[in-house]
Amino acid sequence: MAQNLERPATEIVAAIGGRANIELLTHCVTRLRFVLKDESKIDESALKEIDLVKGCFKAGGQFQVVIGPGLVDKVFAVVQQQTGLQQADKEELKKVEESKENFLQRGLKIFSDVFIPLLPAIVGAGILLGVGNILTAAGIFGPKALVVTYPQIKGLADMILMVANTAFTYIPVLVAWSATKRFGGNPMLGILLGLVLINADLLTGTQMASVISGAVKPEYWNIFGLRIMKLGYQNSVLPPLVASWVLVFLEKWLKKVVPDVLQLIVVAPVAILITSFLTFLVIGPVMNQIATWITDGVMALFNASPILAGLLFGLLWEPLVVTGMHYAFIAVNIQLIASTQQSSMLAIITIVCVAEAGADFAMALLARNKKQKSIAVSAGTSALLGVTEPSMFGVTIPAKYPFVCSIATAGLAGAMIMVFKEYAVSLGPSGPLSFVIIPAQFWPWHYMIMAGAFVLALGTTYAYGRVLARKTVTEEQPAISAEEQL
Repeated sequence: MAQNLERPATEIVAAIGGRANIELLTHCVTRLRFVLKDESKIDESALKEIDLVKGCFKAGGQFQVVIGPGLVDKVFAVVQQQTGLQQADKEELKKVEESKENFLQRGLKIFSDVFIPLLPAIVGAGILLGVGNILTAAGIFGPKALVVTYPQIKGLADMILMVANTAFTYIPVLVAWSATKRFGGNPMLGILLGLVLINADLLTGTQMASVISGAVKPEYWNIFGLRIMKLGYQNSVLPPLVASWVLVFLEKWLKKVVPDVLQLIVVAPVAILITSFLTFLVIGPVMNQIATWITDGVMALFNASPILAGLLFGLLWEPLVVTGMHYAFIAVNIQLIASTQQSSMLAIITIVCVAEAGADFAMALLARNKKQKSIAVSAGTSALLGVTEPSMFGVTIPAKYPFVCSIATAGLAGAMIMVFKEYAVSLGPSGPLSFVIIPAQFWPWHYMIMAGAFVLALGTTYAYGRVLARKTVTEEQPAISAEEQL
């Protein structure tokens, strides 16, 4: 039987001040997002009493109501129907957000807007890569790889790996498309720019070591006395990102100065040619060097003091998610995977959500009523699948101590991950499903650490909650037992 969403949708609208108080309306993967005329009219206590609501908070000039993945789409549709509002235009939301954000927040928002749309492709490719590795790796299902034991599946395994590797080889095309769209340009020009950067006539970035050693002789363009190396930017992130901004800047400027009748034959070729020239001359080499410094710096940190690095990253990941700064790390991890085919940070992230889930299920055991228990169980289930926002904003952060227990456990788990020098081969699912992105040789340790993180977070949260409940009973209601309070 379909869930009736009419009543909770009406209650949500009423709790934020009614239809008249809503200026703009949109949603993301887990949350309803409102731009309100008067935020003082919000009744947060009434909002949190609604069964579907897992939490709420203010960020980027928006009031955000946490519903959860999948269900939020249905609730949004009902709210739209009831209020008669259309989904807010991205430009309108962008103006609201930018008016409330500082320079750092705007920079992080750009990373978010560019790289979040790429995640379905990157995560999908990562899962396929993991499946391909499982089929071709020896020692998982016996001493021989499955493709050796069953030669008839070798062709399928080869195809899976080809499809998976395509996403990372052609990452500049994906980045250029998304970035051009984000900056307000023509996405088709972005795709063309990305294809230019990986043209088959160009030397691949992986051959640079051979160029430096003299084993490979590079070719050059001679343009007005400038010698420009014919170097491609396969597996790169920053060069196409910055080049896309230049492309959009030129496209917009040309549309202002070129007569309408000539725009079709002037704007695109001039913008793409100038951008390509500047990218091969300056943007590409400079951004590639910066990307190299970033990836080398991250690798150096994890190599120099892996346990400390794992501890700090595990401790800080969920607070970074709360502040939105994790979007910068998404870009860094995409670059790491594209260039080195491994990331220890991603291996840690797959465990962090399990610690969060452990705290959630502890709160379910401590819950005083069915609504609290339902919210905690739902948030914990989502966290096990890698979606931690309902958990953080609806369960652990409001109660404070579960969040502390969760991130402390995540820090210890991160340190243990680095004791065994684990890494992931791609972005992909977290929690129990992360085996597809974690190499098979790490599976025993990985799941042992995962189980330990879940039990430790659950145990510490539950123990502290029981002590806190007893303290509350003793101080406020000594005649009632702790068991009755819980």
